[in-house]
Amino acid sequence: MGTSGAGGQEPEPCSSPGDLPPPGLFLNISSAEEGDLVLAHCLVFSRAPITHIFFCKDGVELLKKPMRRGHFSSSLPIQLATQTSGSYACGYQRRSSLGQVLSSSLSIPQLLTTTGLKSHQRNISVAPGPELPPTGLEVSISLATVVFIILALVLAVHLLLHIGKRWSKKTSWSITALQRWSKKTS
Repeated sequence: MGTSGAGGQEPEPCSSPGDLPPPGLFLNISSAEEGDLVLAHCLVFSRAPITHIFFCKDGVELLKKPMRRGHFSSSLPIQLATQTSGSYACGYQRRSSLGQVLSSSLSIPQLLTTTGLKSHQRNISVAPGPELPPTGLEVSISLATVVFIILALVLAVHLLLHIGKRWSKKTSWSITALQRWSKKTS
């Protein structure tokens, strides 16, 4: 991966390494039965505008989505079948200030496996598997979200207090002016 080559052709997106840091790829489940729907979510950790997010399976590009300015994530729904098992990764592209296409390194690959045919029988009870502990990246994203919410609340309270002070000053001035006016007119 790299900048566009001679003739302005874009680089092959599903080869690594790239010019930019890798995004994160998250699967809502990594093993399921045929027919289940899995969601692959690609998240770019960059403030620079990106032009595309692409998804790869076993080193071959599956989908390349154009991105709007300010958007840094995209999802790929995968309907599980035997042919959908494989190693999934994602990446992104952006244009440099010189107009060159820059591609990221690929995300850490995620292995998706199909366990077999989905049973169509009723009255089957399946116990949920143990939940895996969150990874460092998930914890970082969760922590960043909590910090952002707390900062937003503190800012909102500060603004409300500031506006309240201004309003009470204006209100007391208005009442004083009204009292003076009423004394003059009586």
